[in-house]
Amino acid sequence: MSTMHYPFIVLRNLRNRLNRDPFFVYLTFFTLLGVGLIQNPSIASPKKSLQNFLDQTTVTGDIGSSNSIDEIFFDIPVEGMLDINFSLILENAGLASRNTFGLYDTVSNNYFQIFDGEATVGNQLSATITSESQLLIGGMTYDLEGPVSFYLSRNLEQKSKTFLSNDIYSGIPQALMYQGEGEELLLDDINIPFTEDDYIIGFEDKKASQSDRDYNDMVVLAQTVLRLPEPSEPGIPSNSTGVPEPSLLSGLGMMAMLAIARKRTSES
Repeated sequence: MSTMHYPFIVLRNLRNRLNRDPFFVYLTFFTLLGVGLIQNPSIASPKKSLQNFLDQTTVTGDIGSSNSIDEIFFDIPVEGMLDINFSLILENAGLASRNTFGLYDTVSNNYFQIFDGEATVGNQLSATITSESQLLIGGMTYDLEGPVSFYLSRNLEQKSKTFLSNDIYSGIPQALMYQGEGEELLLDDINIPFTEDDYIIGFEDKKASQSDRDYNDMVVLAQTVLRLPEPSEPGIPSNSTGVPEPSLLSGLGMMAMLAIARKRTSES
């Protein structure tokens, strides 16, 4: 028998077996399905929603509706510097390689990138807002004109592909945001305090009213500390040219620089 005809004989025998034995049909179907799940684990493992992720990573307390806020604005501090450490903690998006995240100047409408499309979970970057209305990111200095919020975009040239954290479409928020209340997160086997000076921002990368609303396309943890100069020591003139060592303040510091985080209301 020619080996050329062998595959056709096998297929014909399989077809005859399927026609005679309904049970064999089911067995074949589930066998093929199992092979597909093994080769494509994403089929067997549905994506985590933001709330699922928070439930699984919060080891002390619970992060939920009591933490939910609908606006975050970081204002320019009256004095000192506000340090913001950004950590990419979850990303489940088909457009991940094109999504960028950063800060948005609400007065000048300028965008300042923190994470690009190549960023992966675990990446970190720090930014600093100074009392001189400057933003420092990765060795670069930018001028600020007003408070900053957050953005997610896959093309800053197209408004339809750029979203702000405070956007709401047809009553549906573009991002879910949470403020810490003393909880603790377990990230990369490290316990991370989630204080009132820390925020979690979970974005949809498509218009919220048309999205799947799981808010896990890009999730970022923003931890903030306000550094204020220590008061001059007794006997040192207040106009001394010496540069005082900064002190690290949280809680009280955030109130001093007027970071605005408004709780989500039941009507939204």
